[in-house]
Amino acid sequence: MMESLSSTLLDIASNSVRACAKNIGITFVDSFRQDLVSLEIKDDGKGMDEEMIQKVQDPFFTTRTTRRIGLGIPFFKEMAEQCEGTFVLESKVNVGTRIKASMKKSHWDVPPRGDMGDAIVLAICMDESIHFHFDYISDEKTFCFDSLEIREILGDVSIAEAEISSWLKAYINESIQ
Repeated sequence: MMESLSSTLLDIASNSVRACAKNIGITFVDSFRQDLVSLEIKDDGKGMDEEMIQKVQDPFFTTRTTRRIGLGIPFFKEMAEQCEGTFVLESKVNVGTRIKASMKKSHWDVPPRGDMGDAIVLAICMDESIHFHFDYISDEKTFCFDSLEIREILGDVSIAEAEISSWLKAYINESIQ
């Protein structure tokens, strides 16, 4: 089964959470006019040196103890390259990491968008103290979601509460339709 862009987003964002990021920015571009789909995740986490940048692009390398292979970044890279696109992985130790994959939207192998609302909310629920900023850009609209704004509105109420997370998922998905 083809992996969706939303599940890739969640996998890469979870890397940012594990890298102790305090801020995670996600930009998703979906443009027929530009024949472009791109997904970019930037964080201010621990970052990586050049050797680690090379290692994380190998599907048989992982820093996790729960599985023996690390497929998120290598699949993301392969996905972009298979769809006549580009892949960029930039990182600096103690500064952060930027990962971006761009694909030709008309390519028959471009994965489905998937449930972006679910992926964003699940990422936020990994650590609610992290500031998540999500930008969705299409030919027709731009939508911005900022977890700090939501936390200000909610006060002490957790985003992970069922009613809140369900509403947020629906809000994000309706806003990017």
